[in-house]
Amino acid sequence: MNKWIAILICFLLFSAGCSTTHSVDTDSTKELTKDLKDLFPSIERVQFTFTRPNLFCRIDMSKKPSKEELESIRKEIEKFSTIDNLNKIARSVKWGLEISNIYLDINTDKDKKTIEHAYYARYFKTSDASDHSETNIEGYRIWYKRTEK
Repeated sequence: MNKWIAILICFLLFSAGCSTTHSVDTDSTKELTKDLKDLFPSIERVQFTFTRPNLFCRIDMSKKPSKEELESIRKEIEKFSTIDNLNKIARSVKWGLEISNIYLDINTDKDKKTIEHAYYARYFKTSDASDHSETNIEGYRIWYKRTEK
């Protein structure tokens, strides 16, 4: 029986290691954070994390932004989300592949568990990450609104 418990523990440790979340603190994320906070004083916190194969950007705000502010924040994230920049971030966390998706979550109230505005962009158009054809690469150029948050 002890053998099976040891195997189970090893399996659980191995599977937990596969989804480790890394804090991302690169020159580009620091610069973007500073720019966003300078442009929008209601931004309290900007946090970047990587859980393979995805990058997450969470912005906490002290008040609800106007539609124009929200659009401007998203545009800043879009400018940041180039293939070159995201590849540098991937290398900084020792990820040798493309970042699959970048998620932008914007929290605008005191309830830190709920996300009022959520978007994402993806590298591949389909779920086939082995298809590197030009027709399957979106390259983070198109942003989608997320309904499940």
